[in-house]
Amino acid sequence: MKKLQVGIIGAGGVARTIHVPGLRMCPEAGIAAVCDENIGAARALEAGEAVTSYPELLARRDVDAVVVATPNYLHREIALAALEAGKHVLCEKPLALNLAEAREMADAAERSGLVHMTAFTYRYAPAIQYLRHLVDTGELGRIRTVRAAYLMALSKHLLGWRSTRRQAGSGVLADIGSHLIHLVQFLCGDIAALSASQRRFRDDPASDVEDWIAFLAEFESGARGTFEISRVCAGRGAGITEDIFIELYGTQGSALFSLQDPWGVRVLSGEAAEDPSSVLERRAVPEQFLKLPGSPRDPNQGDPRWGYRYDQAFQFVESVRLGKPRAPSFTDGLRCQAVLEAALQSCETRGWVKV
Repeated sequence: MKKLQVGIIGAGGVARTIHVPGLRMCPEAGIAAVCDENIGAARALEAGEAVTSYPELLARRDVDAVVVATPNYLHREIALAALEAGKHVLCEKPLALNLAEAREMADAAERSGLVHMTAFTYRYAPAIQYLRHLVDTGELGRIRTVRAAYLMALSKHLLGWRSTRRQAGSGVLADIGSHLIHLVQFLCGDIAALSASQRRFRDDPASDVEDWIAFLAEFESGARGTFEISRVCAGRGAGITEDIFIELYGTQGSALFSLQDPWGVRVLSGEAAEDPSSVLERRAVPEQFLKLPGSPRDPNQGDPRWGYRYDQAFQFVESVRLGKPRAPSFTDGLRCQAVLEAALQSCETRGWVKV
């Protein structure tokens, strides 16, 4: 079969470290072109032809699909143009600047009949896939409470356009909180209502967004949760060393996830969970969850804290081959965006907001 030819729009860090390596692992895909207004950055990826105009890339007949890896404020414009041009789309998170834009994008994607996907890369962590299995099989019983946090130290890559609401939508909430919210909703279902508080601790007159936010959440299932998202936590690392924590406490057991241990989950379930003196024990993730079924990636190659992200490209390419979008689609991006919007509204009203 003809290889799926992909165009990458945006030649920044996420294209360099996730999208290009992931696509290069897919024998059924090729990279036809890279677009960035900085032609040097596009050429530096050494992947296909370098161009500076995304309309030029979308007009190419040898481009079947695109990856939108630009700053947030450009997602809507480019994704809608790509769908109009008949291209399948993988778009970085958060899907848009606000809920109205995300809904417009999701509606257009559904109408198009094309494959659409939101780039929630942490979903492919083996421990997250296994944790979802534990929830689905009922080993933890009904989830009662969730404790979730994404904590990191300040990193220079989080400055620039990410520091303005006009270009990013919000600060730490949009940038890394979108990942955390998607993961928890992937595991526990939709959040129905929340009450949030935010603050900008970093003294930067060029920034108008928060670098810390937390909220209480009520899930549609009846579960309750606490979320904290921060990039002012010295010692919590940045990039490959940063951490996400998700703790699930159910009627029949508990399970804890840490991004720094993507091949293990701490679990207590069954009869042992009825003994108050019992403690959680680390359980290795079974082999079948170390990568997506059919993925060409060797999970034993490279740093296990990073390599699973390449399964995102495999799923995108496979979805195009199958001719249907699969989660995380633009619809999943919309579900996450609704929580982002509710959190920002709650910070302004200082009250509970329905999602």
